[in-house]
Amino acid sequence: MSRKLTVVVMSCALGAFSIVGCNSEKAPDSETIVEEQVDSKERKVVGADVSGNITPSIFGEEIEVEEVTSAADLLAGLETSDTLRDIVIGGKIASVCKKKGCWMNVQLVEEKEVFVKFKDYGFFVPLDSDGSNAVLQGNAYKETVSVEELKHYAEDDGQSEEEIAAITEPETKYLFMASGVILTDYVSHKEDMKEEVEAEEVSTEE
Repeated sequence: MSRKLTVVVMSCALGAFSIVGCNSEKAPDSETIVEEQVDSKERKVVGADVSGNITPSIFGEEIEVEEVTSAADLLAGLETSDTLRDIVIGGKIASVCKKKGCWMNVQLVEEKEVFVKFKDYGFFVPLDSDGSNAVLQGNAYKETVSVEELKHYAEDDGQSEEEIAAITEPETKYLFMASGVILTDYVSHKEDMKEEVEAEEVSTEE
């Protein structure tokens, strides 16, 4: 079922939101991700501040919606319609393109994911945003993805040569072309990743 809410996000801006998070491994229902009230006060820091408070990260176009489409309604709608246009969904990011952040898989419910690309290749998400909760606006549809494309995405995901070679059949997938994305609980790990790389370089030199 759908739920009324108010979300107004200006592109390339940062907002302080009232968000309900989910710490369990199970994919959160879209209705638990966005609350009805949104505080648009700007923040300068992306991610967690010194007090541990998290500021949602905003990508793409502004999002203005009155309803969030539940996972059940999305899956049911795509059984009877080719495309569901200009809807908002939510879920946990299962994987992200490790080369550019130009696509991601979002878990809707157990064993059901939607493959997300970004409108006009106009924005990307952080490479380390796996596990973050996301709110997306755009068009949902089903499509048969070729073996060639599947192998390309597997390569982007950093899968092994054996895993890529095992892809021999096309797959019908749930797809989503997002015009705007909010990562509600993303905290950048770039500094941690930088420290790991530097530590490896020192170890190699020794």
